[in-house]
Amino acid sequence: MDKQAFLDQLWARLAEQGDFPTLQYCIDHVFSSLDAERNVGEMASSILSDFSLSQKIIRLSNSAMYRSFGGEVTTVSRAIMVLGVDTIIHLTLGVRVLDFFQTMPENRPRAAQALKQAMVAAEFTRSLADARGIAEGEEAVVCTLMHHVSRLLLILYVPEAWDRITAMCEAGAQTGAQTGAQTGAQAGGQISEDEACREVLGVSLGEIARAAAVKWRLPPLIAGAMSAPPLPEGAMPEAHADWLGAVARLSSQAAASILAGQDDPSADSPLLAEAQRLGLEPGHLGRALEQARVLTTSMAATDAASQAGDDAGEQGGKPADALARLQRAVAEVRQEGRAMSIAELAPFALESAMRALNFSRCFLMLLNPSARRFGARLGFGEGTRDKLDQLSFEEGFVPDVFHFATLADRPLLIEDSFDKEAAHRVPRWYREALPDARALLLIPVRVRNRCVALICGDWGEARFTGSLSAEEADAIVQLAAEISAGFLRSAPAR
Repeated sequence: MDKQAFLDQLWARLAEQGDFPTLQYCIDHVFSSLDAERNVGEMASSILSDFSLSQKIIRLSNSAMYRSFGGEVTTVSRAIMVLGVDTIIHLTLGVRVLDFFQTMPENRPRAAQALKQAMVAAEFTRSLADARGIAEGEEAVVCTLMHHVSRLLLILYVPEAWDRITAMCEAGAQTGAQTGAQTGAQAGGQISEDEACREVLGVSLGEIARAAAVKWRLPPLIAGAMSAPPLPEGAMPEAHADWLGAVARLSSQAAASILAGQDDPSADSPLLAEAQRLGLEPGHLGRALEQARVLTTSMAATDAASQAGDDAGEQGGKPADALARLQRAVAEVRQEGRAMSIAELAPFALESAMRALNFSRCFLMLLNPSARRFGARLGFGEGTRDKLDQLSFEEGFVPDVFHFATLADRPLLIEDSFDKEAAHRVPRWYREALPDARALLLIPVRVRNRCVALICGDWGEARFTGSLSAEEADAIVQLAAEISAGFLRSAPAR
């Protein structure tokens, strides 16, 4: 088949199933919502609108690769500040690509196995970059994932062609093994997946991956890495794209060896020789293999899809270790906040409160002194950003929970807003905007004895269990005080 004819057929099948527009939107959204022109709060808000994505970003930010950058990362805001915009963009892009394919392999063993190999290869690449001290580690991870995309596209959208490719590879392997057994020589005559793909479809796996990268408007460097040919024997990579492509191939080989149950892939001389050509030492290879094995063991217990579901299931009320979380949040905000403007500090502190108390949604309402009105300006959690303009109330007193909170010095907890004793104190504007919010916590931020802001958090439909201890309330007050101090630092001297 002609190369372009096959690619046209592949894109048509994606379009027929409705998958391509979804993935294209996700990738476009990554680049439009995460860029150097936006501030930390806007970027964090975009990521936090997807709970599963934000959990994965924080978990990956706490991997061994990033520990040396500044300790434990507990918020998306801190991840952006510590790791930088480019790393977060590539980290998010990698998660999105995996998420797209992760929704499809159900009841498809081949797709599930290919996805598992892609995940192990990505972890191997991430660990290699860490061991070598390479800052652009997530860029290499995205290239590694895209290297595997061609297999996943064929398995999911052109399964009949993939059957022919794998049959050709298996036949070549059997013939080579038989020849080697008869002659006492090493097995020969094997055909690689790439060669079989070109034989069956007239296009290589690398060319499919490159076409996908171009189609999905990924950066040119990533597309170029997909089409970088294997390095000739003894040659060194001369361009960054060549190095990225070679790392992707090395990671794929290593992942295949690990998933095949090979005890010590580092003893494989071709694998070690390829690693050394890429500027990696045996110790780098060993560390990366060990990290990839850890992920493989974890996936044996639970696949990545169920893990994401478990993460989402962690939502549901105040966590048991809320005090420790709050104390850590206060320490982080104090340490980082002194050098921040209020525009930077507010989202950092807000997200810290959200993480510490496990809110489903959290937003910050600011007082407009001239209009004498509080209005939501910043919010995290699914769907919150779309409702900010609905969250507003006058400063003048009305006997509802929001006005009571503005008069208080301590946080105000409403354990069940649907209880008959409390329901009539919940204003209509709040109930219409967030109809499922059962328990909510209102935290006043005071400057010169006037409430200038209100942190509002809820746990969705979950019932509030336990209580808010005096120590937890004290920590919450301290967190609010850091925002207050930020307002004072940002105010003109008087």
